[in-house]
Amino acid sequence: MEKYTYFNLPKSCEVNNSIFKKQFSENTDLSTADKKLFTEGIKKITWLYCLKPDTLNLQPYKDDIREYEEIEIIEVDLKEDKKLSRIAEIIMRTIPYPMVLVFRLDHQTAFWTAHQQINQKDISKNTLEPFVNTGFLKHDSEFFKSFDLLKMRFTNYYDLYTDLVDAISIFNANQVLNKTNQTTNQMTGEIARDFLGKLNTLEQNLIALRTALKKEKQFNRKMELSIKIKNMEASKNKLLKGEQ
Repeated sequence: MEKYTYFNLPKSCEVNNSIFKKQFSENTDLSTADKKLFTEGIKKITWLYCLKPDTLNLQPYKDDIREYEEIEIIEVDLKEDKKLSRIAEIIMRTIPYPMVLVFRLDHQTAFWTAHQQINQKDISKNTLEPFVNTGFLKHDSEFFKSFDLLKMRFTNYYDLYTDLVDAISIFNANQVLNKTNQTTNQMTGEIARDFLGKLNTLEQNLIALRTALKKEKQFNRKMELSIKIKNMEASKNKLLKGEQ
């Protein structure tokens, strides 16, 4: 557990138990491809930490749509970088607690999170909100410093988990903005996700327009597409400069 000292968690939270892959691969609700993904793509799954009132003195949280009684930290040791979002979805739906998934591949680490809601039609299941993840990081990444739980809010388990999700969002936004020589003063998780969402939409639209331009034969239509691309690139630059 020494490699996870950056979490700054007390030993009372340590579990360090293996979770057998067959718990997922034998799930009759999974497709043959999903079962193959677990048996062939994953070396080992380890339940690293369990954060609950008995191990970490925090209040559970419950409202009409959420119930955060504890947080799990689970390590997935991978054989290859393949379909991580599907692996994350299966694990988070099978183990219905808010969790931090720590994907490890060779000497790199990726953190995946997703807020959860109570499924109103079936309370035994959970509804996952969009994933927020770091992508793979090298061992000397600055991100690890921001995953120190002593820097998080210790009001309840929902606030703590929100701070973990926000730390990833802010890091991802900073990664983009640092490449454009910008700074992110007073960046919040919500602002970071909004920024990244807008940027992703612009980039996807640009890809579609450039693809259409390559295929277009008519001169007038080419001019029209070129103008749209130019305007969208200008919008992207304004976004990166914090002008919208």
